[in-house]
Amino acid sequence: MGYLSTIDIIGFWIGIFLTFCILSFLYNDNPLYKFAEHLFIGVSVGYVITRQYYDVIHPKLIGNLIAGEWIYLIVLALSIMFLLRAVSQRWSWVGRYPIAIVVAFYAGLQINGVAQGDLGPQMSKAMDSLDVAKVNINEASIKTLGELPGISPSIANAIAQQRTIKPFANFDEVLNLKALTLVQKESLESHRYGIAGLEAQASMDDEGRYWVGILSQVLLLVGLLSSLVYFYFSVEHKGVIGKISSVGVWTVMIGFGAAFGFTVQGRISLAIGRALDVLGQDKDPMIAAQIHGETAALVSIALVVLFLIVWERKTSHKNG
Repeated sequence: MGYLSTIDIIGFWIGIFLTFCILSFLYNDNPLYKFAEHLFIGVSVGYVITRQYYDVIHPKLIGNLIAGEWIYLIVLALSIMFLLRAVSQRWSWVGRYPIAIVVAFYAGLQINGVAQGDLGPQMSKAMDSLDVAKVNINEASIKTLGELPGISPSIANAIAQQRTIKPFANFDEVLNLKALTLVQKESLESHRYGIAGLEAQASMDDEGRYWVGILSQVLLLVGLLSSLVYFYFSVEHKGVIGKISSVGVWTVMIGFGAAFGFTVQGRISLAIGRALDVLGQDKDPMIAAQIHGETAALVSIALVVLFLIVWERKTSHKNG
């Protein structure tokens, strides 16, 4: 790796400082946080507008008009009508027409996309057999092997190459593959046992059942049917129907909880990634040594704390 220029190093320092400006909101809403927030929004909007111009407006509108595609005058007219909402209160009502057209087209495209991308696969999954057989290591595709616990795509490829020479007789032969590294062998060994481990989900032939998978299919079917009963309002939810619908409520709540937990984990992952970036652990050691992220972080913390102290005193004095 080469050496960083001065402007690149300053850019990294500014990024670290802005990170702690955002984190200062944990103490209280303050001017530093608002400055970083507004800067982020402004830069994001500017970037999006620039990309939209060079990726959409210039090649698809201006370029086609220059080429004599006069049908795009309709698009130009709709764009001007839309901009009237921002420049003229008197003619702002004209902007409703392009908005209505965009919403209608987008809704039509989304309905089709959701039906094919979400609804169709969900219906197909709901109609899967409740009987879940173990994956046959000697015959499964590389994609199916890669979905097993502990098996990465590289391990799946190594297994696929070896079984063409000689089929596997047991899991010990899989773990002792010469093509695997020590880390890959440890990964396989750590995922080998357990109720949902490698041996529970796979075998060397077509015999055996994956019992946790069968239980998962049963729970999925019960949860789906009970949720549909809960949203079926043509029958009063009493007696047996009421009990089934209560199971549907629990299913929906568990689904919402899982979705919320997934979102929280995603935000935590972003925070961890930002921390690794500040500490330089996601960069080449030579690059990290030039940035001095730890020093920049300590200086940034000191500046933020000093600003908060001064700002808090001025606020208290003004309120007093």
